[in-house]
Formats: sequence, C-alpha cells, structure tokens
Amino acid sequence: MTTEPETVLRRPPPRETLEWARRAIGERSRIVGVETLFGGISHANHGLDIADESGSVQRVVIRRWARPDWEVTDPEYTPAQEVATYGLIAASAVPAPRLIAADVTGDACDVPAILVTRIEGTPGGEWQDDPTFTTQLAAAVPLIQAVDPERARLIVPPYRPYYTASMLEPPSWAKHPDVWEQAITISTGREPDAPACFIHRDYHPENTIWRAGRLVGIVDWTSASWGPPQIDLAHMRVNLAADIGVDAADAFLAAYRALDGSFDYDPFWDIRGVIDFISDLDTEGHLLDPLEALVIAAVAALG
Repeated sequence: MTTEPETVLRRPPPRETLEWARRAIGERSRIVGVETLFGGISHANHGLDIADESGSVQRVVIRRWARPDWEVTDPEYTPAQEVATYGLIAASAVPAPRLIAADVTGDACDVPAILVTRIEGTPGGEWQDDPTFTTQLAAAVPLIQAVDPERARLIVPPYRPYYTASMLEPPSWAKHPDVWEQAITISTGREPDAPACFIHRDYHPENTIWRAGRLVGIVDWTSASWGPPQIDLAHMRVNLAADIGVDAADAFLAAYRALDGSFDYDPFWDIRGVIDFISDLDTEGHLLDPLEALVIAAVAALG
C-alpha cells in the first residue's frame, strides 16, 4: 500500500530530524512546540518553538523534501538550490525568512531539510477584503526584482513554463474551445521581448504573510528563477482572478503600473499564466469562469 503524498507532508518530523533542528539553535535548547503548517503541496512544513539556553523561545520553520517523487517531478528545485536562493535574498530588502541551518543531503535528518526563521502572521488570502490588498501585493514586486542581478543570474535557474506543447489541449469544460486553441498556440510561440531579472516564480497571495493589515513576508522560494518580471505579475493575476475575480487581477496590475508608468505588460503573459495551470483546471471547478475570461480578453487583445 502506498502512502498518499498529503499524508507524508503532514506527518510530524521524526525524532532525529527534530534533534537536528534543536541543535541548530543550541545544544542546551529544547523543543516546546511542533505545529503542522498547511498550504504547501511540495514540501513538509512544520513550525517549531525552540527554547534556547536562556529560556527565550525562537519560532522557526523546518522545511523538508519529504514527498517521495520530488526528484522526478521537480529535479531542478533541489535543497541546495533553495539554500543558495536564501543566501541571495538575505542581503536584499525582500521580507523573506532567513536561513538558519540546512541538511541538503538528508544525512542528519530523515530527508533533506532546511531550517528558517518564522515570520509571524497569517496567509494573504485571509486579508483579501482589505482595501489595500492588491496595492500591497504590487508594491512588493519591485523588491523582488531588485535582488542583485549579477548574482541572481548565476544562482537561480532560468525561467521555464510548467508545460510543453505536447501536454496541452483545451480543458474539457471550456465554453470556447476555439479560443483556448488560439491561446495554446500563442503560449507556445515566441515570448515578447522582456529584460530578465530575479523572480519568485510562484508569487500568489497564499505565499505572502500578513500581520495587522500589512504584508510582512513572502515565503516559498523553491521556484525562484531568472526570467521576465511579467511572470510574477501574471502568476499573481491568475491567482487573484481565480480566488477573488478579474477585477482584483486588474486592480493589482493597475497598482503595479502606478509604480512604474513605463512598464509594458503584454496580454501574452496572462495567457502564459493561465496555461501554466492548465493541467489542474479540470479538477479546480471554482477557477474556471474567471480564468476563461482572462484567456478570452487576452486573445482578443492580441487579435
């Protein structure tokens, strides 16, 4: 009998892994709390409360490559790569966790793992009714783009779509399959010219942390890449459209354009952003209508 991936990711870390995390804080420290953190589908994430020698409690997150097939499905997103990414953003203004320790081979832990600081707050989805929600999401993007380009292009992998042309066909539920055919043709064609920079690659509300109505953290840097800045904008737009509506996606883009009036956002990127999700669309019923609306509008604009 095989174990469901979600069960593996939610299972508490074993004793040897907790011991590794404890020692990373100090030999005389002790673990006083373990919490499963929900939301991720690729890693096992657990919050640990560790009291150091003085009794002060440090709140950290242990992130483990516990999904058995990760080396097949995500071979470029290795523990070593994520460690390098944390090293890259440590000197930046990006509000991200900081790396404490890493076991990239899994020699000390049950599987490869990293230990990072925990940013206190709640996921962005809980703050979507805040009138500044999309504005704050937009304001964080330039901080990501400003990460040292000379180092970034050497450290993170180049951007690539999540699909190949042979994987694509219009969703079975599509009301306008002919438009989806056009979108697929566009998405697998030539990208508009765009200067590359450091990108998060999976920037969406659930990968942001908020406290008292303020965006205070951006998490899950596994997919960080070197590529067009429009990718982060498109990925956020797709998620906002699916979760809140197309108006929220448009408000986010308008807020970003207000920061950089010369920025060119080609509708191609909306298509690329939606097509990135195409393999999931038959099972995510709540996503369907707003994402089809994005596709129809983008194809028409490129008409």
